[in-house]
Amino acid sequence: MPYFSFSLKKNFLKNNKLPIEDIDNIVKNKIYFSKNTYLWKNLNKKKNNKYINFFKYEERKKINKIGRKILFCLPPNIGLGDAVEYALSIKAVAVANKFDLIAVAYVGRFEYIFSKYFDLNNIFKDLVSVNEFRFYDTIFHITIEIKDLSHQKYLRADIEASLNSFFKVKRYRSNDNKKKNKIKKITIFPISQSPLRSMPIKILNKIIDELILHYKIEVVLDNRSLISHFIEKEIINRNIERSIPIDIKSLCNKVENIEYGVFMDSGPLHLAKILNKKGIVIISTVSNKILLNDFNSINVFENNYKSKYCMAPCGLTNIFNFKNMSGCYDSLKITFGDLTKLNNINSLQRGQIKDSYVNFIKNPVSCLSNIDVDKLIKEIKNELEIK
Repeated sequence: MPYFSFSLKKNFLKNNKLPIEDIDNIVKNKIYFSKNTYLWKNLNKKKNNKYINFFKYEERKKINKIGRKILFCLPPNIGLGDAVEYALSIKAVAVANKFDLIAVAYVGRFEYIFSKYFDLNNIFKDLVSVNEFRFYDTIFHITIEIKDLSHQKYLRADIEASLNSFFKVKRYRSNDNKKKNKIKKITIFPISQSPLRSMPIKILNKIIDELILHYKIEVVLDNRSLISHFIEKEIINRNIERSIPIDIKSLCNKVENIEYGVFMDSGPLHLAKILNKKGIVIISTVSNKILLNDFNSINVFENNYKSKYCMAPCGLTNIFNFKNMSGCYDSLKITFGDLTKLNNINSLQRGQIKDSYVNFIKNPVSCLSNIDVDKLIKEIKNELEIK
């Protein structure tokens, strides 16, 4: 997890098509702090040394005292779902009026989420200058300060509940109740950043076959995802509508306009729940108590898989690399307790993990492959009142 500072002699990164939101704003001879892994990798390249004044790893420090002006520093590489959860909790802190000033750093491409749906200002995308840093008397690195959130990849905790508990604030909930219209189209969101939380193609095809007789069917895909590319090729029925949002804003617009959604544990689910959208979520490795905590517009299809090594939902969010093999607790035949004995748990994310994503979509882990598809279809039909 990189956290670093740097200063450039020249902004050699300007106009490069890197996923760094405010890259063009870098001013020479100015000190910045960042957590962007793409920027970290580029500054680490020897060929770029000539453009750099200095570049160093920074230690995240726990705070001794909370002041009146707080800067929340998010962890790097969060997804849409985590962005919604962090925004929910930070909004709750803002509403409680515990601080004179609240800011959020390292939101990356999710600035739109924080500003549009939660009306949070003072947002830093991928960079914070040293002068901006000094303006706040409390630099709050969330995953350092809140122990429950330190192992999110391996034992998912409730981000919103954990932050709310730390600051002793009530949950934030919008009073915006959506008007219920007649459902004419079903929108399916099968893609996640993880094969453990993406929809098996067998389930997707079955849902399409059963519901296309009664509704228009739309499947939302992601052009940047290997998982998405594979799933798109495997969809049997060609009479569906394919939707491929080009950015966060267009994805949000898509979720805002759905009539009924079929979700996995992915970003669109988290956005749909705060928008009071109707639908169903298929639980895989993360509990609905964490995913939907106190949101009830979306129904739940439970996953009760059990083995010697896990009990679904186990809390794992992605496959990991253990002894040169990629998998989950069940497929690798280890437990979360085994991982906690390792000296460096972050080493489990190294290696060519993404190269095995498609294989785990072709051959889903046990908790996904054991889902009762017929029971799932029956539950969806009952909710939609299909006879």
